[in-house]
Amino acid sequence: MPENSNEFQGRPIAVLGAASGIGRATALGFAAHGAKVAALDVNTSQLEGFAEELKTAGAENAFCAAADVRDSSMLNAVLNQTAAELGGLDHLVFTSGILRVGALADMAEDEFDDVFAVNMRGFWIAARAALPHLQSGPERRKSITALSSAAAIRPKASSGAYAASKIALSHLVRVLAVELASSGITVNAIAPATVDTPMTQPFMGETSANHGYRLSGTSPMGRIAQPEDIAKACLFLSGDASSYITGITMPVDGGSTAAMPRT
Repeated sequence: MPENSNEFQGRPIAVLGAASGIGRATALGFAAHGAKVAALDVNTSQLEGFAEELKTAGAENAFCAAADVRDSSMLNAVLNQTAAELGGLDHLVFTSGILRVGALADMAEDEFDDVFAVNMRGFWIAARAALPHLQSGPERRKSITALSSAAAIRPKASSGAYAASKIALSHLVRVLAVELASSGITVNAIAPATVDTPMTQPFMGETSANHGYRLSGTSPMGRIAQPEDIAKACLFLSGDASSYITGITMPVDGGSTAAMPRT
């Protein structure tokens, strides 16, 4: 919960990757604090009825729209629409991401490219498209938050492309944070370990389809993260309490990357 529970009231916020998992929980988290929320995702079928759900949760205004983070023209258009519908843009949260597993020597080039196109390049395109709207309007708290991964801190075999895309995203966050520091826009990333989402659920069991990939699983705190755990961190990095924090990748992982557990 933000330091001031009213600080997001009426604030325009765009969440990319909002159809499921962490993005959906984040959009609902902002809605519960009275924000105006744009829920954006390439999976439009999963957005059906979500605008009304956001309003029921407390959003002052909400709408849903298609957004493919690989398409710069589409993102420019949908963020222009967001600013028009919601009266500007104060916060962008980028939770879009894909996971492809397999040994690097065996991975198809198009799969490798897709991982980078969504996880890393997609963030760059989204941030660039949001900047004209974040920089306009009255002076107030503005931020960009991205979803990195514990894989950026501790990579794993059989998910090398994913880990590389996430550390690349974290470095983009660091550089963009410095480049935008004088504008007052903060730029940060969150690094979860295993979160119970549709992306990770196919890998929960040990199956031959996993190509040897293994989730971090239960954290030292004794459970797997829920999307709401990460959503709370997204709200924190968008709020007044974090206004002097920029350029970080913050682990939110129950201690999963802190040290190797006892055997």
